[in-house]
Amino acid sequence: MKTSKEKEAIVKNYKTSLIINSNYLQKKYLKVMFGNKGVNFDYKIDEVNVANNWNPDTFDPKEMGGFNFSTEDKILRWLVRGDTIYDVIIPKDAEVIDCPSESAPHGVFRSNKIILTNPKPMTDELAMKFYLKSDLPEKSYYKSLAGCAIRGYKNTCLKIIDDRVNKDNIDLVLSEIDDFVNPYSSVGTAENGLEVYNEVMSILNNIKLSQN
Repeated sequence: MKTSKEKEAIVKNYKTSLIINSNYLQKKYLKVMFGNKGVNFDYKIDEVNVANNWNPDTFDPKEMGGFNFSTEDKILRWLVRGDTIYDVIIPKDAEVIDCPSESAPHGVFRSNKIILTNPKPMTDELAMKFYLKSDLPEKSYYKSLAGCAIRGYKNTCLKIIDDRVNKDNIDLVLSEIDDFVNPYSSVGTAENGLEVYNEVMSILNNIKLSQN
């Protein structure tokens, strides 16, 4: 049984597609994944995809089901999850939830129906574009740095380091990266990802040494 507070939270965060379209019209919705394959789901392009499982009465991703997607100013946090970026269209009869997220507030949405269109290979240039448009909590940039390194987006990594890493926060940066990397090291690494990741870590370790 859910408490009254939990029910209030669900109602507060529950969004119909009408509310999404009116209140978030200025946002561009995006989804990143490897090719057109999700978890146990092959997406159709330029057609309505309907979730096999959908439960809007929970925030547990495994129980909620549906399709997740993000916004142009939050997608940087999720670039590690794929090599292809899609524009997301929300069908008029879709149900949408703005899921609570500490790492990307108002940047994690789930819906029972989405349309994916305009597929593009993810590149360093696109990653840089998303970084320059991003609006994330500071610690999320450190995990995004790790994700971009794993995917081989070297110039984006160097820009994040230049903008956001220094000897005063390097311990936190390294801690966040260490926490982030292990789940993706075997599944999300691009062909040049290990090389870029090692180069990034060398730069960060040199910043660490400059503390002395």
